[in-house]
Formats: sequence, C-alpha cells, structure tokens
Amino acid sequence: MNQKPLFWNLKGFLFLVGSMNTFVISYLPLYFKNLGLTTSEIGMFLALGTFAGLIGQPFWGLISDKYKTVKKIVIVVVLGSILGLVWIFQLSHIGWIFVAGSFFFLFYNAIFPLSENLTKRLADQNGVSFGSIRSWAAIGFALISLISGFLFAKIGIQYLAYPMIFIGILLFLLSLRLKDAKTGTEKMDFKKMGAFFKNPTLLLFFFVVSFITLTHRMNDSFISLYLFDIGGDETLVGWLWFIGVSSEAIMFLTATLWFRPQKPIHYIILAGFLYMGRWIVIGFISNPFILLIVQSLHGVCYVILFMGAIEYLYKRLPVEMQATGHMAFMIIVFGVTGIIGNFAGGFVFDTYGGSTLYFLMAASTFMGIAGLVYFNVKKVRSAGMGE
Repeated sequence: MNQKPLFWNLKGFLFLVGSMNTFVISYLPLYFKNLGLTTSEIGMFLALGTFAGLIGQPFWGLISDKYKTVKKIVIVVVLGSILGLVWIFQLSHIGWIFVAGSFFFLFYNAIFPLSENLTKRLADQNGVSFGSIRSWAAIGFALISLISGFLFAKIGIQYLAYPMIFIGILLFLLSLRLKDAKTGTEKMDFKKMGAFFKNPTLLLFFFVVSFITLTHRMNDSFISLYLFDIGGDETLVGWLWFIGVSSEAIMFLTATLWFRPQKPIHYIILAGFLYMGRWIVIGFISNPFILLIVQSLHGVCYVILFMGAIEYLYKRLPVEMQATGHMAFMIIVFGVTGIIGNFAGGFVFDTYGGSTLYFLMAASTFMGIAGLVYFNVKKVRSAGMGE
C-alpha cells in the first residue's frame, strides 16, 4: 500500500485539529471576555467543558475499542463539535453558554485523544516516527495562532465564530478520508480492563503526574488573559502561541534524535524541573515581550512530558485496550486537573492576580517532581526484588 496518501491525509487532519485548538485555547476565553464574562466565569465555562469531556472521552474510547474503529468515531465527534460551535455563537446568556459549551466539549474533547491514538497505531504499524506525524498538530496550532493574532487585531474577536466553524467543516471533510488502523485480535475484556486500572502502580503514576499537568492546563487557560493584564493585545496573543507551539512542533519533529524509550519516567522528571522554572520566571514578568521569550519553553516542557508519559502508558497496555487507556490517561491526568485548574485558577487570578497563580503553579509542580522521584525509586526497587 502506498503510505503517502495515508499519512498526508492524517497530517492534514492533525494540522486542522491543531488549528481548531488555537481558537479554543487561545481565543475563546478572549471572546467571552469581550462578551462581558469575568475571569471566574470563563474559568467555570472551561471547567464545565472539561467535566463534559470526562463523560464523553471514556464513552467514545470504549465505543472505539468495542467496534474496533477509530475513524468512524472521529467523524461522529467532529460533527457533534460543529453543532456545538454553531449553538454557542448564537448565545449571550451565561447559563445557556454553559449548557452549549458542555455539549460542545462532550464531543470536542475526544477528537485529540482519538486522533493521537490513531496516529500512534498507524505509526507503530508502519515503522514511522509518531512524533514526526504528531508534530503537524503543533504546526497547525502555531501557524493559525500567528495569522489569527493579526486577523482579530484588525476585525475584532467578536468574529471568532466564522473561522472556527469553517475549520470545523474542513475537519469533517478530511475525517472522511482517514484510514483506520489495525486493532488487536482479542476482544476487549472489560473485567481485565477494570483490574488493570485498579493497578496501584498505574494509579500512583497518574496521581503524581497530575500535579504537573494541572499547571499545564492552568497555563493554557489563563496565559492569554495574563498577557492582556501585563499590556499585551490580540497580535501578541498570536505571537505567544506561535512561539510556544512552534517549539512544540520542533520537539516532536526531532523526537527520534533525543527521545529514548527505555526510561520514560526520567523524561517526565526532567519536564517537571523545566515547568517549575518556567512558572517561577513568568510570575515575575511584567513585560509582555519577555513573556514571549519565555514561551519558547512551552513546547520543550510539554513534548518531553508527553512523550515520556505516553511511552510509559503504551508499554503497559495491550493493543485492544489502547484507545480506552489513552482516553483514561487524558481524563485523569489532563481532564480532572483541567476542572480543578480552571475553577481554582479563575478564582486565584481574579482574587490575587496572575503572578500569585504562577507561583502556586510552581509549588504544585515541585510536588509532582517529588512524587515522580519517589515513584521511580519504588519502581526500580520492585524490579530489583523481582529479579
């Protein structure tokens, strides 16, 4: 089979997923701020969306594993996301915005983990670097961030609906051209899966990593607002995310040069130290242009963390449970922390300011580092006793 159409369709789809993430992460909070919502209300909207994702993600993951298809589920969640967007942009009352937002995130939050699962499977089955394909989502995020910054500075953030719905339609059309990956030959055993996720070692891993990913989610939600608070504008928001996600794309593209899968926990610990230093520096920043410079660490921190965590997770999962396992990882490590981070982050930001929020994020990251060091020492000792 000619692999070029297979991977170019997938790369194009990931490019558009990254583009849509640009609007959801970078500009949707600014749209609601322009609409009159407070930072706390915006945090609540994002937290409710994450909660809806906690319901949707395991459901779509289970359906994907049960029927042994990722492509068809991707098509469904893309369609649901488009409907949710159309609904959101018809509204101005905060109550209905929360309802429509929850509907949107019920579908939308499943797109990225499903597409990552499809990418991981196809990459492994065809002997291709996962990072080299996954980088296209970062490329899409970066380019659209930069273009959107200039666009909204000219026309205003109130026109956000048009590019978001347009990208959504393109996503749907390209999802029809995706190829499904081969799945495991065994049927999914729900009892086996339940026992696996009761594994205390895995749960401890999820718990300690969450102290770091909590801060990542907080930053995603509030850094655009923080940039505005220290004197930035829509154009600088575009540059902020262009710089951050460009570094992410570079890290994914070069993953074969620096990532070694033998000791994934070591990479996560390294990412933790980088995150902690980054949050401390940002807490002292009062110049938006300095914040742009520090943002170059965004991709470095995230990709090192992500590659280490996914490698560790997939080593412990049989093929027929990987979509569900990937969803569980996203739910526990990014979903639950997203709810906590958005509620707490919005309150801290409104009450004590952005600097205090980032110093608290540094403290949380330190706790995660300490937990990971303990986890790794415990794992090494257990392996030694097993020998």
